[in-house]
Amino acid sequence: MSETEPPVQVGLFGDDHQFRLVSFRGAHHVPMTRREFEERMGEDYPGEDPYAAELVVWMDHPGEWPGE
Repeated sequence: MSETEPPVQVGLFGDDHQFRLVSFRGAHHVPMTRREFEERMGEDYPGEDPYAAELVVWMDHPGEWPGE
C-alpha cells in the first residue's frame, strides 16, 4: 500500500458467492458481506462515507456486492 493509495481495497466481484475480499491497511484480504463491510468501515472510520473514494479502492464494480 502506498501513501497515496486509499487504505481499504475491495477485491474482484464474483457472482458465485455473497462476499467480496476486503483488505484494510494492507492486511490480508478477508471475505465480507456488504453489511460486514459497512460495520467495519463504521468502526474504523466513524462518521465517514464507507464508499468514499479517498478511503476505498474497488478492483471492479464499485459499490456492488454479489447476490444482491
